[in-house]
Amino acid sequence: MKIRDIELHRRKEIHEYLTTTHMFSFFVMTWALVLNTRLFSMEDYSLTIVRVLLVSSIGVLAFILISRYNEKIACQNLITKFTWVDILYVSFHLVVATVTIFLVDQDTAYIEVILLLPVITTASLMGVKAGMVMASICTAIIYTKNILLGPLVGVFEITGGNIITISVMFIMAWFSGAQTNLENQHRKQLTRLASTDFLTGLYNYRYFQDKFHEYIQKASEKNPFALIIIDIDYFKHYNDIYGHQAGDEVLAAVADILSARIGRRGIVSRYSGDEFVIGMPNTDSEQAIQVAEEIGKSIRSHHYPGVEYQPEGRLTVSCGVAVYPTHARNAKELLKHADQALFRAKSLNKNKVELYFSVFDNLDLPRDEKELLNSIRTLVSVINAKDRYTYGHSERVISYSTALARKIGLSQEEINLLGYAAFLHDIGKIEIDREVLNKVDMLNEKELEELKQHPQWGGDIVAAVTQLQPIIPIIRYHHENYDGTGYPDGLKGSEIPLLARIIRIADTYDAMVSLRPYKNPLSIPDAIKELTAGAGVQFDPELVPPFLEIIQEEIAQKTDG
Repeated sequence: MKIRDIELHRRKEIHEYLTTTHMFSFFVMTWALVLNTRLFSMEDYSLTIVRVLLVSSIGVLAFILISRYNEKIACQNLITKFTWVDILYVSFHLVVATVTIFLVDQDTAYIEVILLLPVITTASLMGVKAGMVMASICTAIIYTKNILLGPLVGVFEITGGNIITISVMFIMAWFSGAQTNLENQHRKQLTRLASTDFLTGLYNYRYFQDKFHEYIQKASEKNPFALIIIDIDYFKHYNDIYGHQAGDEVLAAVADILSARIGRRGIVSRYSGDEFVIGMPNTDSEQAIQVAEEIGKSIRSHHYPGVEYQPEGRLTVSCGVAVYPTHARNAKELLKHADQALFRAKSLNKNKVELYFSVFDNLDLPRDEKELLNSIRTLVSVINAKDRYTYGHSERVISYSTALARKIGLSQEEINLLGYAAFLHDIGKIEIDREVLNKVDMLNEKELEELKQHPQWGGDIVAAVTQLQPIIPIIRYHHENYDGTGYPDGLKGSEIPLLARIIRIADTYDAMVSLRPYKNPLSIPDAIKELTAGAGVQFDPELVPPFLEIIQEEIAQKTDG
């Protein structure tokens, strides 16, 4: 059960208990006093019953309407707030009690005791201060009654019986109000403990989920809701060197930075071990990116012990951004897309802010083909999970391939096709066993032949989507070599589609600089040497120089950042 649901259920139980108690007290006192007032007359019994029923009906109706409205307000907000309805609720008791003491026979003993009803009601709803105020008002009413209906004995003189009644009112105001204050404090403390993360002091994931869905319900095109997921880069590396206690200090420091940056503009929560999530209402994509970049800058500039030994020489974060309803149709989809954006940011060398986008967003597909495409995209996720050493490989190949395509001046239509093909170029690996994909030793002949089938299998898989059929030859031939020694068909030179030749370079370079089961990653300078040596053999010699320019630009940008 959600934290909010638990709290609302408890609040509803307390509300129902108070309402029942107030109603019971009201009717007991009212009927007891009616029997001693001028409203009750044995000579006109039927008229008396009608009057009593009328008063009772009005009381019941007032109780029901006010209590139901109060319950609705309580369910809308967990924070205790007193509205005009609460004032009306306690005022109703005060009016009934006041009218009653002015209607009863003057010789009725301790008639003023009915004023305990508004005092107890107010104190049990609003606490000690409000209860004491109501007790003071009731004391003034007793004084007023003595002046108007009693003997002229002086304004400040009062009977012994009234002193007892007034004392009891203040005692009940303090006692009932103190119980209410303690209950409210206890409830707030439990809610705080249940909704915050002990280490960072931020809201925890469960509480964030509750608020997240609330924000989504209120969001619209004019008032978008931005979601930012933040992950600390190489945090495991930091933990391994300095221990978890030092890592906890880093998490707390990052949490403080996030809280200071966001303030009341949104909600900040710890998402998982080294991940945080930010929800910001009334925030569009540009604003969210700006916030994420400011956060990244603040975290990079903060000093942490031993941070100089991090791979980047400093502590950095990667951020994924998605906005509702711009990028998603519901809360689940928004969370998924922000997570995909984070995945892309971490795949592309980390220390980045990435806004969600999909290479397939521009495809206008029939409903059945959209469902098929979603299934294909799921298969890519399965491949990434099966082959942990190439996790994020497709995203990086998209980045390198499209950058090269822009460098050599291809059209946007060609770049779009290239993006589709780059994302799906390894989808045929779904047919290959996990043991083969992650094998440390050299593949045997049978396993190698199986692996070489994945380009053809990939083309067969995407063939079912009509608008993806142009990328079939790109996927099929992305392992062909420029000199004709590649697979599956041994094409060479211009026989290989240009877009397949582009993916061949991007795919190979990323494989070189990534950790693989059977080898350690090459350094970037060594990878550049391999690309240069492979020009005209594995790779199109005209594509290698512009690709190397892209790598050099990436290195320069990373150094400046």
